[in-house]
Amino acid sequence: MAPPVPGIADNGDFGKMIGRYGLGSGQVFEYANTRFHFAEKYRYHPGYESSELLLVAPAAAIGKWIWRDGSFDLRLMGAVHAALFLLAFFLAVPLLERAWLGVVLVVLFCDFMYAGFLNSFYMDVAALLFTFLAAALYLRAVRWGRARDSAALAVCMILAVLAGPHYSLMAPWFAILLWVERGVLFGGRKALAAVATVALLAAAWVPSRYFVPADYQGRTAFNVIFSQIVPDSANPGRTLAELGLDGSYRRFNGMTADWREVPWGDPQFRREFTRRTGYPTILRFYLRHPAAAWRALRSSLDVSGRFQSPLGNFDSGSGKPPAARYERFRLVSRVKQCLFYRHGARLFWAYAGLAMLAPALLVWNRRRLPRGAVAGGMVLAGMAESMLVASAMADVFDQFRHELVAFALFDMLLAVLLWVVAAVCATIETSPPQTGKTTFAS
Repeated sequence: MAPPVPGIADNGDFGKMIGRYGLGSGQVFEYANTRFHFAEKYRYHPGYESSELLLVAPAAAIGKWIWRDGSFDLRLMGAVHAALFLLAFFLAVPLLERAWLGVVLVVLFCDFMYAGFLNSFYMDVAALLFTFLAAALYLRAVRWGRARDSAALAVCMILAVLAGPHYSLMAPWFAILLWVERGVLFGGRKALAAVATVALLAAAWVPSRYFVPADYQGRTAFNVIFSQIVPDSANPGRTLAELGLDGSYRRFNGMTADWREVPWGDPQFRREFTRRTGYPTILRFYLRHPAAAWRALRSSLDVSGRFQSPLGNFDSGSGKPPAARYERFRLVSRVKQCLFYRHGARLFWAYAGLAMLAPALLVWNRRRLPRGAVAGGMVLAGMAESMLVASAMADVFDQFRHELVAFALFDMLLAVLLWVVAAVCATIETSPPQTGKTTFAS
């Protein structure tokens, strides 16, 4: 909030959320401008919807009321985001039995790799915030068994899924958790648990069907094929054939749908491309060629392992050079950067190890732990790993931002690991000395 105000610059995606309000700054990529303006030149409707709009709409309305000159201060959007961010912490604080765990949560999640996105209009922020809220509400629901916590949990899960099409992958994991822990969350009422589960699975279908333009999946599939798969292929012709495309498409090798040489604006070209190929075809290709899938995953994680957006973080009037980076409050992300930047394989295996170790410890010590711990930890691990892989391989632009929620899930998993180790140690220390045969339950 204090000058020079840091944020994440617009890469062109802000308009997906604020174009309908005629709001813009005129600056992209290099500067994260604080001052925006309402003007007709910024007004358009790109065809995107998101639960982020539930946060943008009140901010835009309040901004018009406060600043009568047609301006808008980005910090108002940051305040709305920060309110939900702090609410998640507020809800979690009563559950913290150890003060040091609260310090760990602050150090992990107040890092600029997360907090920087609060001063932005990216729809990924909604997914991040509603996921934080869902985590806190799940812990409250299994601790106290209150219906209002369970209801709020289901709502936050749905809103996280509705943030964007690539967050639909979280829906099956959320649904599994609601159903498996229905005895705690819904008092054993199967009908209520079934309604919440079906609502989540239905929410997974909504973003890709109604929240994006008709050519969205075709465009992103084109980018993956010609920017990620074909350039790394030893035999581009055969690769294109396996992807359902003929040799005429070889001229697009190394391009994206935004290049002038690509006739993506031609409806006939788009229809023919999407008829021939798409994400299901790409998935089948990767399953047949695991080496190609591994190269794509590793190259994406090489970049996102910087744990920092490549976009500028300061206002154009701050006196900072173009694309200047904010380097304060980056203790954890700087350590991760030293370990994993340009080491995508190391990042993947480290996180895969965490995704196996934490659930294994939960299962091993299940009799010492409170209800809901094992199911919650296993679902968290599965969601984190699947989100990391899918986010890394389903897009070729701004990988770090697309993997932001996956990284947050792994940081939650790290907190779980520390918690379970501390809980087991505390149980062992407080257990009375026993003679003879000792059972695991004791």
